[in-house]
Amino acid sequence: MLDQVVRMEAGEFIGRFLLHVLPGGFKRIRHYGLLGPAHKAANLAAARAALEAPAPDPVVVESVEAFMRRVAGIEWLCCPHCREGRFGVVAVIPPAGRNPPLRGPP
Repeated sequence: MLDQVVRMEAGEFIGRFLLHVLPGGFKRIRHYGLLGPAHKAANLAAARAALEAPAPDPVVVESVEAFMRRVAGIEWLCCPHCREGRFGVVAVIPPAGRNPPLRGPP
């Protein structure tokens, strides 16, 4: 870890900064090598075998209710007033950005 401060002229700073900017028409490659999307699973499996590392645990998908109970210790579907009733879905409201806005005549 570097803990030193380097002072330089503005032109030098801009020159160093622009070394990190891609020219127009180029696309930044975010993942390559082992993490390339084409053969990601096979490459990671081969790397684990070469390193004799165990396979990762499978992803456990839990409900929102179970997650909130585990993390926050709350029953989020229970009524906050009587603590007995349960909330239920009455209607689904679509996001505002997907439907055309309701407008009056021009």
